[in-house]
Amino acid sequence: MANKPNINTIDTLSGMNVIKKQKQIECSTLASNSKTVLSVSAVPVLEKCEREGKFIKIEGVAYIKILYEDNDGNNCVIDNKCNFAEIVDAGDNAGEFSCLGDVTLSDLEFSLSNADEIKLSAVLNFEICVFKESQANYVECNSDDFCILPNEVHISTCIKSGTEDFAQSYEVDLGKNVARVLDCYATLSQKGIQVENGSMIIDMSICNTIVYEQADENNTICNHACNYDFKQTINIEGCHPDCQALAKVHLLSDRLQVVCEDVEGSMLAHIDYPMLVQYIVLQSIGVQSVLDAYSTTNEISLTRAEQGAFQVVGDVVSNEKIDTNVTLEDENKTIEKVYSYTLNSIDLTKLLVDNDCVIVEGVAYCNIIYQSFDRETELKNNASIVAEIPFSTRVSMANLNENDILLAKAYAVSTDVRIKRSQELDIIAEIRLHIVVLRNVNVELICDVEIGDIKTVNSSALNVYVVQPSMTYWDIAKQLSVNVDELQKQNQDVSLPSTNIERVVFYKQLI
Repeated sequence: MANKPNINTIDTLSGMNVIKKQKQIECSTLASNSKTVLSVSAVPVLEKCEREGKFIKIEGVAYIKILYEDNDGNNCVIDNKCNFAEIVDAGDNAGEFSCLGDVTLSDLEFSLSNADEIKLSAVLNFEICVFKESQANYVECNSDDFCILPNEVHISTCIKSGTEDFAQSYEVDLGKNVARVLDCYATLSQKGIQVENGSMIIDMSICNTIVYEQADENNTICNHACNYDFKQTINIEGCHPDCQALAKVHLLSDRLQVVCEDVEGSMLAHIDYPMLVQYIVLQSIGVQSVLDAYSTTNEISLTRAEQGAFQVVGDVVSNEKIDTNVTLEDENKTIEKVYSYTLNSIDLTKLLVDNDCVIVEGVAYCNIIYQSFDRETELKNNASIVAEIPFSTRVSMANLNENDILLAKAYAVSTDVRIKRSQELDIIAEIRLHIVVLRNVNVELICDVEIGDIKTVNSSALNVYVVQPSMTYWDIAKQLSVNVDELQKQNQDVSLPSTNIERVVFYKQLI
């Protein structure tokens, strides 16, 4: 009787999907002696996204910055934060799975009460990538008793997932005539990920906006914009260039510390950037399995099973220009000077595959602080406005399918705000889109072979087989219970499969 082939088991990620959820959070803070709120920004950070039974536990914090003017005309800054937590049902993913989450801010409203209380309400959008974990059985067959049709199957598995804290430092020269720094806004742009032997390298850029007062009689508010590029290396055992890494990096903006030092009459600002990265490292393992098999001596039956898997089919980074203009609603007020501006957040509202392109639509939110002049009162005041910049673009990517899963993130690269007319502002920005395309696929594996009795084999010295269209030498050899290589060698003038009806012969040596 023939030897039974080996049946092995491999850990696999059987597929992935994306769960989206929205949550509203509210918080408040006291602003002593407050007169006018100039600007409010919030940066949500997802600090934990992990499996808890059949649920996903999400925890994080929204870091809030408030710039306001008090009754004495001073500009004041408040750092606040609002913790949030959410339990998400994993649905069909119940059981073993890995997850990678992201959170974005889609709406932010605030109001100032008579009791110096600033109330804030924000809407958070969660996007959670869920990778199912399972085991796949597959057959390896190296026995001479079997004729096998090999099958190279690629199974995705998770090497490691986790979180890590790190920090970067940067120095910038603000020049002369600086009285004090009010605040520092920063947006993080994740430019790409490289995988090397034993490490994952994340390429990033930070766009800074430092708000400060000039040392003049009006304490004029100014801003200094600059970019800082850097790379962060995370060591991961078993990581090699064939692996695929997905990561979400968050800037812990409430901890930004700006330390200023007067160096030869020029103000040198030193900034520390604490960050948190969530990552998952995936590996595609090639398994030499069996697609089909037969024995020349025994009856056998094969058990086939479909195994879900996913493939990373695209990863692209694209820079896009976006612009808009904003007009003041009050016709009696004009814009005298723009003090500062920062692109706080970008909300992607639509991702859609269209042939060899990905359609991306969204809204960017720009916070602008300016000086206004009231024609009726002839007074100048500081004011702020949150400008919405809607955009729509197409990013070229090859070999896309309609059912592909799109993961995307947008980052601010640069922003410019100019006074176009007395009541109108032009806003021009550059954003970076990072799109990853994943595809769920089903692979067929033979997971069991059952060997039966010795079969009766035709002992004729000469066999002639009439080949029907689309049949292969494998199909014929299996029917005749002969070696496929020997059958093909004896019929070198017949090319299969064929659209015509052919005849093949097999001479059997009789003992």
